[in-house]
Amino acid sequence: MTVNFMKNLFSIVFLLLIGCSASKNTNFLELDYPVNFKVIKRAEWGSISIDKSYKTHEIEYITIHHGGVEFTDQENASQHVKNLQNWSRSEKKWIDIPYHFMIDLEGNIYEARPINIPGDTNTEYDPTNHVLIEVMGNYEIQELSDTQLKSMIDLTKYLMGRFEVSVEKVKTHKDYSSMTVCPGKNIYKFFEDGTIYEALQEK
Repeated sequence: MTVNFMKNLFSIVFLLLIGCSASKNTNFLELDYPVNFKVIKRAEWGSISIDKSYKTHEIEYITIHHGGVEFTDQENASQHVKNLQNWSRSEKKWIDIPYHFMIDLEGNIYEARPINIPGDTNTEYDPTNHVLIEVMGNYEIQELSDTQLKSMIDLTKYLMGRFEVSVEKVKTHKDYSSMTVCPGKNIYKFFEDGTIYEALQEK
């Protein structure tokens, strides 16, 4: 065999290995939730596996979002999550749903993007190192229920403990961006009046 042939063969094998490792890169961080959490895992709502290579990050912040589109179809909440995944991949060309968790109208928590993969946003802030929690719906016009508020606080407190995030690093999308009102005035008011921060500081 010639030297050039061996070089070419080595290059082809190397590229194939890179391609295989990227497509099988499924080193997702799986969390162990408290038994009282109503968490619907990715496999349970029918998430499509990620087949692209991705970067990972270390969690330092927790950031609250809303969907920005009115949502009232609780019976089809799982389908709503699937639809967002399809739209995120096909239309936005993102690797997955932009958020790490989604909360429905009854306070159920859905695992979305794997937590160790940075999220995405349509605005100017960089969500790297942030856990993104989205409440389904538009909270400029919808009201947040007590059940949703409790789920949001409970999930945030769990993540604060799991990743050693201080209460000062729990904020909302609009705190990092001048381009949005997210998570909507009917969620943001609980940050403004101290309700959420007081709850997060309770042991």
